[in-house]
Order: sequence, then structure tokens, then C-alpha cells
Amino acid sequence: MSIVKNIIAGGLSVLISAAVLTSLSSCSQKEAVSVTPETKVWAWMSGKTTTPDRRWRRSFRKASRAGINAVLLECHGGYPEILGDSSSFRDSAAIRIIRSALPHAERYGIELHAWIWTINRTEKNLRKAHSEWYQVNALGESCADIKLYNREHYRWLCPSRKETEEYLRNRVAELAEIRGLAGVHLDFIRYPDAILPYGLHESRGVFQDKVYPRWDFCYCEVCRDAFRERTGTDPLELEDPTSCEAWMQYRWDALTNVANALGKEIRSHGKIASAAVFASPEESKKLVRQDWANFRNFDVLFPMIYHRFYNWPDEMVGTATRQGVRALERNDNPASLCSGLFVGHVPKQRISEFFDDARDNGSTGICLFSLEKIDEKWGYWRALRKAIRRFRE
Repeated sequence: MSIVKNIIAGGLSVLISAAVLTSLSSCSQKEAVSVTPETKVWAWMSGKTTTPDRRWRRSFRKASRAGINAVLLECHGGYPEILGDSSSFRDSAAIRIIRSALPHAERYGIELHAWIWTINRTEKNLRKAHSEWYQVNALGESCADIKLYNREHYRWLCPSRKETEEYLRNRVAELAEIRGLAGVHLDFIRYPDAILPYGLHESRGVFQDKVYPRWDFCYCEVCRDAFRERTGTDPLELEDPTSCEAWMQYRWDALTNVANALGKEIRSHGKIASAAVFASPEESKKLVRQDWANFRNFDVLFPMIYHRFYNWPDEMVGTATRQGVRALERNDNPASLCSGLFVGHVPKQRISEFFDDARDNGSTGICLFSLEKIDEKWGYWRALRKAIRRFRE
């Protein structure tokens, strides 16, 4: 009799298990939402060599549950860690951060990209060894020596120097070689702010109604000699350097050449090349000498449309997106544009509105700054999850 009971119980167990699996499968099918390039959601996130496994698991789990597909992980930022021999420029800390995060990203189905600061390089070992590589303003001051905008981390390499390109190519190559990494993401691929975004003037204690010599870079000997050879003019002798189209074009081209070389290097390793750029093409050229519509060898460009820093109305998210898309088209640039949104400027009740505004104006997906900012806002994860599901309907 007990054998019969066990058989019956076992049969019921199998039936119940099958029913549960069917139910779970059904629920999974109901929740499955297709992801297209237009509905791909990215986010920026910071990491350290000391980040514990539990933090990685928590961050990627929450991102995955919300519907985020890809994370741009900062592994070399404004205050980079140096591991081992400080005379070696190999970025061992950045490599360790990516390798530590990768298994957790893979576990939760998150595409991982290594996010690094590029022209803005603050590592003290580099500044000590090659201070001559850093940009010089129109007053003759090197940003290796002065705190620009009173920021310790504002230290900028000169894009005209071959040494800069070689150094940065080595840095992206050692990351791009990491197996399982989806891509390398370049940030601060620009000059220092000739004019800060207007909404930051008061908080930074500056007044900038035009470009002043203190914030106008780069006038190092390499740049001056190259421009003098090309035009016969020393840029320091120009009455109004910002009104000289040839001098502006020289700096746009110098930066673009480095960006293009780095994009090519990333792609040569079979990885996705991407870059964070300023909000709109014309503002970028004016404020930070960044002609990103002409950046080549990139798969995705992320204009950081942090509109309130410019004192822009909310409608400018769509407007800046459209301006960027049209600029890429005019320049026959095949890169996709993905609008970057600052979480602090997007109320949780209106996330869907901002998402739609960007996509309706040509953005390929959405990128959020940042996972840490989302954590700081009560109820934002829940609201974001709903907004992403709606974004994909």
C-alpha cells in the first residue's frame, strides 16, 4: 500500500512540477519583450578594484531586472588607481576592474563596455614622466601645473602630439584585448571647456561671456609650430583666436584625428567603439573644440544631453538629438546616435516622455547617467522598469 502511495505521490509531484514549469514558461513568454537597436537601453556605471562581488551582483541584477541591456563601466576615471610599478603605463587597475565585473555582467545578460577617460588623463605617474605632453593655455600655463576651474582632475593631453596618440592607443588596446568585453567607450575625448555649460557658471564661480585666454587651449610649442608651418601665423599673435576659422579648424582636426585613430584601434580587436560627446554638434565645437560629427570609426556616439546644465528647456532633449542625427547625415557618418540623459534632470514620473522625445527625433536607444544616480532616487528603479517596458511596446 505504501508503494502505491509513493507512486501516486511521485506522479502528483511530476504533474505539479510540470504545471509549475508551464506556468513559469508562460509568465516568461508574457514578460519577454523584443529589443531592437531603437529600444536598447544603456547606462553608465563606475567601478573600482575594491568593488566587492556582492556589489557587482547587485548592480547588474538590478540593471537586468529594469531592462537595461548594456553597461558602460568606468574603469579609468578622474582619480585612477595605479597598481604595481608606477613607472609602467599599463593600466593594470582598469584591466582588473573589467575582469572582475565581466562574470557578473555575463550572468545577468548585460553587455559590458570599458569606459575610460581619454584626452583628460590625470594619472600622476604620467604627469611626472611627461609633463610636456599636456596642453598649454593662451597665457602659457600648462594644465599639468594649474587646477583648471579649481578641479584637480582637469589635466589634458595635447592631441597634436604623436606621443599622445600612441599612449592612448596602447591604453585602449590592452582593454580591447580582454575576452568577453563588448567594447571600449571613450569619454573626455575633447579639449578643456573654453566655456563651461552655462548652467554651471555660478556653481564654479566663473563668468564667461566669451572665450578668455585662461581657458583657451592648446598653445603648446607643437601646436604653434604646426599652425605656423601651415599658415605662416603664430596663433598667439591672433587678435581674436576664436574668430580665426583656420585656427579653430586646426584644433578640431587635431582632436578628430586622435579620436579616429582610437576608434580604429578598438575596432581592430573586433570590439564596439563608442564615445561620449557634448550635447549638440555646434555647442561641442564652440565649448570644447569637439567636432564629433566627423568622428570616424565609431559604432555609437552618445551626446550627453544633460539639458539643465545648459539652462535648456526639456524640449531641447529632442531638439539636440535631431541636430546630432542631421549632422551625422550631412557628414556621411554611419555611426549611430544614442541620446544620453542625466537621471537628475528626468523626473521619474516623466521618464517615458523623455525616452519618446529622444527616439522620435532619431536616437537609437537611450543611455542613462548613471546607475549610481538611479540608486540615489527613491522609487526610480520601479518607475524606470515600467518606462523601459513601455519603450519597447
